[in-house]
Amino acid sequence: MGSAGMKRRSLDEVKALGQEEAVEIMRQAGILGAGGGGFPTYFKYRDPQPRLIVNANESEPGYWADKVMHKEHFDAFLQVYEALKDVFGFEQVTMCIHEKDLEWYADYDKHSGEGVYDVRCVPDKYALGEEKALIREITDTKVPRKVETSDGSERQGMPLDVGIIVNNSETLFNVYNALFLGRPVTTKTLSVYGEDVEDLKVYEVPIGASMTEVLRVAGMDVENSAHLSVIDGGPYLNEIGIEQLGNEDGYVRQTTNALLLIPRGTKSKDYAGVETEPPEEGIVSLVGEVSGARIPLGGRYLEPAEALVSVGDKVEYEQKIGEPTDEGFSIGVWASVGGTLSSIEDDIVAIDGGGPSQQDAEAEAEAEASR
Repeated sequence: MGSAGMKRRSLDEVKALGQEEAVEIMRQAGILGAGGGGFPTYFKYRDPQPRLIVNANESEPGYWADKVMHKEHFDAFLQVYEALKDVFGFEQVTMCIHEKDLEWYADYDKHSGEGVYDVRCVPDKYALGEEKALIREITDTKVPRKVETSDGSERQGMPLDVGIIVNNSETLFNVYNALFLGRPVTTKTLSVYGEDVEDLKVYEVPIGASMTEVLRVAGMDVENSAHLSVIDGGPYLNEIGIEQLGNEDGYVRQTTNALLLIPRGTKSKDYAGVETEPPEEGIVSLVGEVSGARIPLGGRYLEPAEALVSVGDKVEYEQKIGEPTDEGFSIGVWASVGGTLSSIEDDIVAIDGGGPSQQDAEAEAEAEASR
């Protein structure tokens, strides 16, 4: 299929897709589990199940991206639920949310009914092993810890083993973009909050963007912030994004749900009680606002895609730069910024954006003003 399947479709056209074609579009579009797991989404749909659970349960304190996304793209979610029900034969689509967020998702209740689509609440507590915990909470079904395979070996149990597919909200929004708009995954929606951040904001950030540049755009005084570390994630599940802000850098991934700033040397769990207000501006897009990106061709579960570009090539935003291989799990890779390809090393494509960085742009503006 390649890039040919990436085109705009009406609801009826999406519903008319065959299962294999829809799965291949997901693969080519480069969709991973955006909730943090990073498992390739197309694999889940290769073996359709009776039930789809939408994990809209942002457990990490300070996460707002999914909730804001449901507000800003409400109609898109309704369309993708309806389309996936037809294409994959789901008997039920269940939105799973926290009890505290019931009012936030009230608009969905108007569209529930007939046993096909419903909203269910889980307690306002953090739950490790999110997918399995959700399934146990709302269906009284326990996903097996281990499953014996046909060759006698064992693998970890999955929701598929109990007739369920679980997708995070942003994952499903990316499915909508691919099936309806013909758009691949090039951005990640994430929260920025914590120490020295006045108000939490949610940004749409090009995949592979410099965390330092994103924080600078967000108003951080990066050069005078060496007392801070940047957490890629929330208080509970996370990795170190930047150990010492201003002295090193990290890069936004398709599984980066937040940039949490904490004092160096403190524990992220010290921020488990952080309270944040919903962002007043909704989702702020940084597409076209960053100076470059480092885009991985592979990942945690993925065999690297085959690079379609070479050093020195000029690429455009949303140009396909990686073709999935037939070995293991592999997905299409697309340019999250336009610019010149400066290197391909360790299966990472580096693109220098055509425009100036935010820092350079501000310096130029100050120089103009002084003149």
